Amino acid sequence: MWEIFDSSALAPFAIAGMVLIILLVVEIISFFFGGVSGFLDNLLPDSLVDADFDADMSLDADTDVSWGLKALDWLYVGRIPTMILLILFIASFCISGLVIQQLSLSILGHYLSPWLASLDALVLSFPFLKLAASLLYPILPKDESSAVSGDSLVGRQAHILIGYASVGSPAQAKLTDEYGQTHYVMVEPDPAHFSDTDAVHLDSNAIAPTTITSNDQLVITEKIGERYLVKKL
Repeated sequence: MWEIFDSSALAPFAIAGMVLIILLVVEIISFFFGGVSGFLDNLLPDSLVDADFDADMSLDADTDVSWGLKALDWLYVGRIPTMILLILFIASFCISGLVIQQLSLSILGHYLSPWLASLDALVLSFPFLKLAASLLYPILPKDESSAVSGDSLVGRQAHILIGYASVGSPAQAKLTDEYGQTHYVMVEPDPAHFSDTDAVHLDSNAIAPTTITSNDQLVITEKIGERYLVKKL
Protein backbone atom coordinates (compact mmCIF):
# COMPACT_ATOMS: atom_id res chain seq x y z
CA MET A 1 0.00 0.00 0.00
CA TRP A 2 2.79 2.40 0.88
CA GLU A 3 4.13 1.92 -2.64
CA ILE A 4 1.35 4.19 -3.80
CA PHE A 5 2.92 7.10 -1.93
CA ASP A 6 6.53 6.19 -2.82
CA SER A 7 6.18 5.82 -6.61
CA SER A 8 6.03 8.94 -8.81
CA ALA A 9 4.04 6.93 -11.38
CA LEU A 10 1.25 6.51 -8.83
CA ALA A 11 1.52 9.99 -7.33
CA PRO A 12 -1.46 11.56 -9.22
CA PHE A 13 -3.74 8.82 -7.96
CA ALA A 14 -2.37 8.95 -4.43
CA ILE A 15 -3.10 12.67 -4.39
CA ALA A 16 -6.57 12.02 -5.79
CA GLY A 17 -7.15 9.48 -3.03
CA MET A 18 -6.20 11.98 -0.35
CA VAL A 19 -8.45 14.62 -1.91
CA LEU A 20 -11.23 12.02 -1.97
CA ILE A 21 -10.85 11.37 1.75
CA ILE A 22 -10.94 15.10 2.48
CA LEU A 23 -14.09 15.57 0.39
CA LEU A 24 -15.76 12.64 2.12
CA VAL A 25 -15.05 14.24 5.49
CA VAL A 26 -16.35 17.60 4.21
CA GLU A 27 -19.50 15.94 2.87
CA ILE A 28 -20.15 14.26 6.22
CA ILE A 29 -19.71 17.58 8.01
CA SER A 30 -21.92 19.28 5.42
CA PHE A 31 -24.62 16.67 5.98
CA PHE A 32 -24.92 17.73 9.62
CA PHE A 33 -24.22 21.45 9.32
CA GLY A 34 -25.06 22.24 5.68
CA GLY A 35 -23.56 24.87 3.42
CA VAL A 36 -20.96 23.27 1.15
CA SER A 37 -23.12 21.09 -1.09
CA GLY A 38 -25.70 23.83 -1.54
CA PHE A 39 -22.98 26.32 -2.44
CA LEU A 40 -21.66 24.05 -5.20
CA ASP A 41 -25.16 23.43 -6.56
CA ASN A 42 -25.76 27.19 -6.75
CA LEU A 43 -22.79 27.48 -9.11
CA LEU A 44 -24.62 25.47 -11.77
CA PRO A 45 -26.02 27.41 -14.76
CA ASP A 46 -29.74 28.15 -14.48
CA SER A 47 -30.31 26.77 -17.98
CA LEU A 48 -29.13 23.39 -16.77
CA VAL A 49 -31.05 23.34 -13.52
CA ASP A 50 -34.27 24.55 -15.18
CA ALA A 51 -33.98 22.19 -18.14
CA ASP A 52 -35.83 19.47 -16.19
CA PHE A 53 -34.52 16.57 -18.26
CA ASP A 54 -35.80 13.11 -17.58
CA ALA A 55 -33.14 10.60 -16.57
CA ASP A 56 -34.11 8.18 -19.36
CA MET A 57 -34.78 10.79 -22.05
CA SER A 58 -32.57 10.88 -25.11
CA LEU A 59 -31.50 14.42 -25.91
CA ASP A 60 -31.44 15.16 -29.62
CA ALA A 61 -29.48 17.82 -31.46
CA ASP A 62 -32.60 19.88 -32.18
CA THR A 63 -33.14 20.99 -28.60
CA ASP A 64 -32.30 24.53 -27.54
CA VAL A 65 -29.86 23.25 -24.94
CA SER A 66 -26.17 23.64 -25.86
CA TRP A 67 -23.95 20.62 -26.32
CA GLY A 68 -22.06 21.59 -23.17
CA LEU A 69 -25.23 21.44 -21.11
CA LYS A 70 -26.19 18.14 -22.75
CA ALA A 71 -22.85 16.68 -21.72
CA LEU A 72 -23.35 17.90 -18.14
CA ASP A 73 -26.84 16.46 -18.02
CA TRP A 74 -25.50 13.15 -19.41
CA LEU A 75 -23.28 13.06 -16.34
CA TYR A 76 -26.31 13.80 -14.12
CA VAL A 77 -25.03 17.27 -13.19
CA GLY A 78 -27.98 19.19 -11.76
CA ARG A 79 -29.84 16.00 -10.84
CA ILE A 80 -27.41 14.64 -8.26
CA PRO A 81 -25.78 16.93 -5.64
CA THR A 82 -22.58 18.37 -7.07
CA MET A 83 -20.46 17.30 -4.11
CA ILE A 84 -21.49 13.67 -4.58
CA LEU A 85 -20.68 13.85 -8.30
CA LEU A 86 -17.29 15.35 -7.49
CA ILE A 87 -16.57 12.53 -5.07
CA LEU A 88 -17.64 9.93 -7.63
CA PHE A 89 -15.48 11.54 -10.31
CA ILE A 90 -12.35 11.64 -8.15
CA ALA A 91 -12.97 8.07 -7.01
CA SER A 92 -13.34 6.98 -10.65
CA PHE A 93 -10.12 8.76 -11.58
CA CYS A 94 -8.21 7.28 -8.66
CA ILE A 95 -9.40 3.71 -9.19
CA SER A 96 -8.96 3.89 -12.98
CA GLY A 97 -5.41 5.18 -12.63
CA LEU A 98 -4.37 2.51 -10.15
CA VAL A 99 -5.86 -0.26 -12.30
CA ILE A 100 -4.16 1.10 -15.43
CA GLN A 101 -0.78 1.24 -13.72
CA GLN A 102 -1.13 -2.25 -12.26
CA LEU A 103 -2.11 -3.65 -15.65
CA SER A 104 0.84 -1.87 -17.23
CA LEU A 105 3.19 -3.32 -14.63
CA SER A 106 1.78 -6.82 -15.16
CA ILE A 107 1.83 -6.71 -18.97
CA LEU A 108 4.72 -4.38 -19.83
CA GLY A 109 6.83 -4.88 -16.75
CA HIS A 110 6.83 -1.19 -15.84
CA TYR A 111 4.49 1.65 -15.01
CA LEU A 112 3.31 4.15 -17.61
CA SER A 113 4.41 7.74 -17.23
CA PRO A 114 2.17 9.54 -14.71
CA TRP A 115 1.01 11.99 -17.41
CA LEU A 116 -0.07 9.24 -19.81
CA ALA A 117 -1.68 7.20 -17.06
CA SER A 118 -3.51 10.28 -15.79
CA LEU A 119 -4.84 11.05 -19.26
CA ASP A 120 -6.06 7.48 -19.71
CA ALA A 121 -7.64 7.51 -16.25
CA LEU A 122 -9.35 10.83 -16.98
CA VAL A 123 -10.92 9.43 -20.16
CA LEU A 124 -12.14 6.34 -18.32
CA SER A 125 -13.49 8.39 -15.42
CA PHE A 126 -16.40 9.84 -17.39
CA PRO A 127 -18.13 6.57 -18.37
CA PHE A 128 -17.49 5.23 -14.86
CA LEU A 129 -19.01 8.42 -13.42
CA LYS A 130 -22.01 8.06 -15.73
CA LEU A 131 -22.51 4.45 -14.64
CA ALA A 132 -22.19 5.24 -10.93
CA ALA A 133 -24.51 8.26 -11.20
CA SER A 134 -27.14 6.28 -13.12
CA LEU A 135 -27.14 3.64 -10.39
CA LEU A 136 -27.24 6.20 -7.60
CA TYR A 137 -29.84 8.56 -9.06
CA PRO A 138 -32.95 6.35 -8.58
CA ILE A 139 -32.27 5.83 -4.87
CA LEU A 140 -31.45 9.42 -3.95
CA PRO A 141 -34.26 11.51 -2.42
CA LYS A 142 -35.56 14.12 -4.85
CA ASP A 143 -36.05 17.73 -3.82
CA GLU A 144 -39.65 18.91 -3.95
CA SER A 145 -40.13 22.00 -6.06
CA SER A 146 -42.76 24.71 -5.99
CA ALA A 147 -42.20 25.42 -9.69
CA VAL A 148 -45.46 25.45 -11.65
CA SER A 149 -46.26 24.94 -15.30
CA GLY A 150 -47.83 27.63 -17.42
CA ASP A 151 -51.05 25.64 -17.78
CA SER A 152 -51.47 25.52 -14.01
CA LEU A 153 -52.06 29.28 -14.00
CA VAL A 154 -55.38 28.79 -15.78
CA GLY A 155 -58.15 29.75 -13.36
CA ARG A 156 -55.95 32.15 -11.38
CA GLN A 157 -57.04 35.77 -10.90
CA ALA A 158 -54.96 38.50 -12.50
CA HIS A 159 -54.99 42.21 -13.20
CA ILE A 160 -53.36 44.32 -15.89
CA LEU A 161 -50.54 46.49 -14.58
CA ILE A 162 -50.67 49.42 -17.00
CA GLY A 163 -52.89 50.38 -19.91
CA TYR A 164 -55.33 48.05 -21.61
CA ALA A 165 -55.48 44.94 -23.77
CA SER A 166 -57.69 43.94 -26.66
CA VAL A 167 -57.95 40.89 -28.88
CA GLY A 168 -54.64 40.53 -30.70
CA SER A 169 -53.02 43.23 -28.56
CA PRO A 170 -51.99 41.76 -25.18
CA ALA A 171 -50.82 43.65 -22.11
CA GLN A 172 -48.76 42.64 -19.11
CA ALA A 173 -50.65 41.35 -16.11
CA LYS A 174 -49.68 40.22 -12.64
CA LEU A 175 -50.87 37.16 -10.74
CA THR A 176 -49.82 34.78 -7.98
CA ASP A 177 -49.79 30.98 -8.13
CA GLU A 178 -50.86 28.47 -5.48
CA TYR A 179 -47.47 28.78 -3.77
CA GLY A 180 -47.70 32.56 -3.51
CA GLN A 181 -45.11 33.15 -6.22
CA THR A 182 -45.67 36.20 -8.43
CA HIS A 183 -45.87 35.81 -12.21
CA TYR A 184 -45.96 38.45 -14.93
CA VAL A 185 -47.72 37.28 -18.07
CA MET A 186 -49.15 38.72 -21.26
CA VAL A 187 -52.94 38.59 -21.41
CA GLU A 188 -55.69 39.51 -23.83
CA PRO A 189 -59.48 39.12 -23.78
CA ASP A 190 -60.98 35.71 -24.49
CA PRO A 191 -63.52 36.43 -27.27
CA ALA A 192 -65.67 33.52 -26.12
CA HIS A 193 -66.48 35.41 -22.90
CA PHE A 194 -67.05 38.90 -24.31
CA SER A 195 -69.78 40.53 -26.36
CA ASP A 196 -70.18 43.85 -28.13
CA THR A 197 -71.55 45.34 -24.92
CA ASP A 198 -68.08 44.93 -23.41
CA ALA A 199 -66.64 47.57 -25.71
CA VAL A 200 -65.25 50.59 -23.87
CA HIS A 201 -64.43 54.12 -24.91
CA LEU A 202 -60.67 54.71 -24.94
CA ASP A 203 -61.07 58.35 -25.89
CA SER A 204 -63.72 60.59 -27.34
CA ASN A 205 -63.08 59.46 -30.93
CA ALA A 206 -62.50 55.69 -30.69
CA ILE A 207 -64.14 52.62 -29.34
CA ALA A 208 -62.10 49.43 -28.93
CA PRO A 209 -64.07 46.19 -29.06
CA THR A 210 -63.56 43.67 -26.32
CA THR A 211 -61.10 45.73 -24.30
CA ILE A 212 -59.91 45.14 -20.74
CA THR A 213 -58.12 47.66 -18.57
CA SER A 214 -56.15 47.83 -15.33
CA ASN A 215 -59.41 48.49 -13.52
CA ASP A 216 -60.86 45.08 -14.42
CA GLN A 217 -60.64 42.02 -12.22
CA LEU A 218 -59.70 39.12 -14.49
CA VAL A 219 -59.42 35.35 -14.41
CA ILE A 220 -57.29 33.34 -16.83
CA THR A 221 -59.31 31.00 -19.04
CA GLU A 222 -56.74 29.51 -21.42
CA LYS A 223 -53.04 29.49 -22.34
CA ILE A 224 -52.16 29.93 -26.00
CA GLY A 225 -48.44 29.88 -26.71
CA GLU A 226 -46.85 32.52 -24.49
CA ARG A 227 -50.12 34.44 -24.04
CA TYR A 228 -53.10 33.93 -21.76
CA LEU A 229 -56.75 34.55 -22.50
CA VAL A 230 -58.78 36.14 -19.72
CA LYS A 231 -62.33 37.03 -18.85
CA LYS A 232 -63.78 39.55 -16.44
CA LEU A 233 -65.00 38.47 -13.05
